[in-house]
Amino acid sequence: MLGVQRILTRLPTAAAGNNANRSVASLLLGRLARSDSATCGGSLIAAGIVTLTTLTLSRNVAAPALRGARVSSMASSSSDDASREKELQGLWANAYDGWIDVPGEEAGVVVYTKPVATPGDPAPTPFPHIVASSRLFALTGFNPMGEDRPVGENRAANEKLVVDIQAMTPAPKAWWRAFGFAHDWREDGFVLAYDPEHGDAGEKAVVDLAVKYGQGAIYSYEPVGGRPGAVARRTVSAAMSQTVEADVVVERCDTPTGLRFAKPVLADDEY
Repeated sequence: MLGVQRILTRLPTAAAGNNANRSVASLLLGRLARSDSATCGGSLIAAGIVTLTTLTLSRNVAAPALRGARVSSMASSSSDDASREKELQGLWANAYDGWIDVPGEEAGVVVYTKPVATPGDPAPTPFPHIVASSRLFALTGFNPMGEDRPVGENRAANEKLVVDIQAMTPAPKAWWRAFGFAHDWREDGFVLAYDPEHGDAGEKAVVDLAVKYGQGAIYSYEPVGGRPGAVARRTVSAAMSQTVEADVVVERCDTPTGLRFAKPVLADDEY
């Protein structure tokens, strides 16, 4: 997953979640902004990321001061890493999803999701059957470790990722193109579907693949009982620490309004 190196509006992050079996009830208590309709616009605003810099030391300091500076620098570096991962957790937990060519959906329809704190009213449109009956995992080759890369490099990474997806063991029963986005952030990737009995093995395989591509985390999706238009979405750590993990519920929603990155296809100069 990528991280945009500029700050937007800070949002409350979703509750950190290291336990895959967290109850749906606790997921619903995630402190996310709530949209008042099925439309993805409105009050939900994505969090941004602060660009963090590494502290450097002057060669001209006296030895005692230098020793103190080194200790301070190491502590600051560790603190910066933790702060950056916390910002990424907020960004990823509050992001929208766009899924393209989902099996069972009408041709040309993009399936959008938004994080919610409480069930929507009216109830959202149900997901296609494959979503409601599978374990899903999303990953990307874009911007390893949250560092911006030229769009050409990102597209090339995703092309290589497709080859690896096609050779995965266990193989997903289906996969499709997808993108995660916010007000000023976008990443393109893929969603892989596994039958529930192969879900744990599938998650491990997807995490391993994400680590290969230097990705901080993946998304995992599971059905929410009694809510055909909602799924539980976990941010699962890959090449980053568990600090980035979070549990939220996302509902299907209409095409977002006012978000330029919501378009299913972007030209290179639009990223």
